[in-house]
Amino acid sequence: MLPARTKKEHPTLEQLKTLFEQWRKERKHRDPIPPLLWNAAVSLSNQYSLHEICTCLRLNYNDLKTRTKKRSECNTPAFIELPGISSDECTIEIEKPTGERMRIKGGCNVRELVREFFS
Repeated sequence: MLPARTKKEHPTLEQLKTLFEQWRKERKHRDPIPPLLWNAAVSLSNQYSLHEICTCLRLNYNDLKTRTKKRSECNTPAFIELPGISSDECTIEIEKPTGERMRIKGGCNVRELVREFFS
């Protein structure tokens, strides 16, 4: 249903509205929303409020909120150990999906800083 796109490209809210309208015309009674459409709606949560998305696409607010929360939980950073490298010898850069960045230079509690950054 969604046109082929590269991994980083997402449809705009207006394009997605058109896709939802098209799906609603073609669906059988009470068919669930396809995962591709849900994923596209969730991807817009970095640009629009959940209320704006739900109003435009006629979605249930709590359903979208739950799916958005699940996505953010999947993006929770994992900690990796770099054997043979002390924290004093390196610089770590991390970035949130929203574009916020943090650079950590050695000599501090990296684990706590990263947890605080993503909370």
